[in-house]
Amino acid sequence: MSEKGKDVEKNLSLDNARKKINRIDEEVVRLLNERVATCKEIGKIKSALNMEVLDMARESQVLERVTSASEEAPPEGIREVYREIISMCRNIQRPTSVAYLGPAGSFSHEAAYSTFGNSSKFSPCRRIKKIFIEVDIGRCDVGVVPLENTIEGAVNETLDCFIDYPVSITGEIQLRITLNLIVNPQVNSLSEIENIYSHPQALAQCDGYITKYLSDKNIVVTESTARAAEHVLRDMKGAAVASKAAAELNGLKIYEAGIEDTPNNYTRFVTIHKGEPPKVGVKSSAIFALEHVPGSLAAVLSEFAKQSVNITMVLSRPMPTRSWEYYFYLDFEGSLSDKNIVLALKEVRRKTRFLRILGSYSKLQ
Repeated sequence: MSEKGKDVEKNLSLDNARKKINRIDEEVVRLLNERVATCKEIGKIKSALNMEVLDMARESQVLERVTSASEEAPPEGIREVYREIISMCRNIQRPTSVAYLGPAGSFSHEAAYSTFGNSSKFSPCRRIKKIFIEVDIGRCDVGVVPLENTIEGAVNETLDCFIDYPVSITGEIQLRITLNLIVNPQVNSLSEIENIYSHPQALAQCDGYITKYLSDKNIVVTESTARAAEHVLRDMKGAAVASKAAAELNGLKIYEAGIEDTPNNYTRFVTIHKGEPPKVGVKSSAIFALEHVPGSLAAVLSEFAKQSVNITMVLSRPMPTRSWEYYFYLDFEGSLSDKNIVLALKEVRRKTRFLRILGSYSKLQ
């Protein structure tokens, strides 16, 4: 066969493959339309039963099921596609409003967006407390709040808000934090930079890089990493320590990526809503207060040990109204519906002055 003939054969094969892709795409769209129609029916049923549209546990089950069913497609790709499908179908039933610590481009925004999908309505808040308020008064269906970081530890404002606002935890998001030195696109050298903008926590996490390369620069503290990127828009001699998303949203350049001191940098976010605490999940949380007597904390923790419940985190926060007394925040493995946890909490309730169950939940990503 001549070279020209081989080229014709290749083109015919490519054309046939593309026609096959077109037929597959048409079938995918047909099935998506069928899924949307079914979800509309589910929405009517939920409305008649006065049920919430947002069901984080169910959405997690769907993501796990479709991911495990994949043979050729990469699992993470399947998860990304289905997050958007779920987001679209959920918001056809009723739009979901999500409060997060803003502005856009923050790591909280990334956690919220990657969990609830593009079809949701996102509401940036300037303070964590504002997120709790938005959820508590019903202006937002769900909130995404940072709970702890692997380097900096617990986020105290979040812990304190769990005392003040009657919300429940419905899910957990673990986000890898990658920090970048972001500059104006026209900046080509560190010598052109005079000011470094960022949040105190991000600056602390990049202390090694800053000390080595930017020790002569002026450090300017901002309320968030996303806000730091906005400062660079107005300051040609400024640089920000912020996320990739913050750079992209503001049309800025990443001068150097991954400048954090350790790669083991994750922030654990939790989703909150107004309603009864979920009783099913791989992890549960609670807050309690004790009588100010010797052995009171040990007595509570021993009840979990008796029932073979693994405690994964215990933190204390001062009581604003009682000097030198504390609330305790507790994470433990298992569901509130598990028999051993039911027994443990029954005894814990007897030994505490105050006990609030925040809910059982699983990872959403």
